[in-house]
Amino acid sequence: MKYLVICIFLIFTILVCFNQINSEAKSMNNEYIPAEYVVISQELRADVAEKLSKRYDMRVVGVTGGLADCVNILGLSFQIQGPLTKDELRKILVDCVEEFLFSINSNEKLRPSLRNYPFTAEGISIELFVIDRQGRTIYDPEIGVAVAKDGKLGYKTTDRNDTLKYKSRSIEDYEAALKIVREMK
Repeated sequence: MKYLVICIFLIFTILVCFNQINSEAKSMNNEYIPAEYVVISQELRADVAEKLSKRYDMRVVGVTGGLADCVNILGLSFQIQGPLTKDELRKILVDCVEEFLFSINSNEKLRPSLRNYPFTAEGISIELFVIDRQGRTIYDPEIGVAVAKDGKLGYKTTDRNDTLKYKSRSIEDYEAALKIVREMK
């Protein structure tokens, strides 16, 4: 009886695996065609990435997108040479967000697919990973990571003794940061 149960279990497992392999093979033959707004979003993000990377001598290291049913979130991650002060990083983050917002909100083809119009800073994600001239991590007290996300700006310093932890963090509201940057001009 014990062997019968084992045999039935093995046959069932083989059938499930065969079914999975068969369905994956079928799906590989069907090409996925993304919705038009997904393609437009990707092209727009690539254009913004190129502009910003040239403007601030940054290297694109990642992209973010929340595109389920509509454009929810768009983002970019960059590596930038530092050290940079909090004021310098704030100016770069705000400019990146504003450039992204202008590109998104002025795109007539994308507008119907936006979660909300006008698209706001809450839907933009920008990450700046600051490295030194030799391409190494920057440690506390220098800011190693600066982020614009969910309508906030965040600044983090890396602990030299435990590189998996941040030694300090600070957060400010995007609108307050935007006001500071505008007053600095």
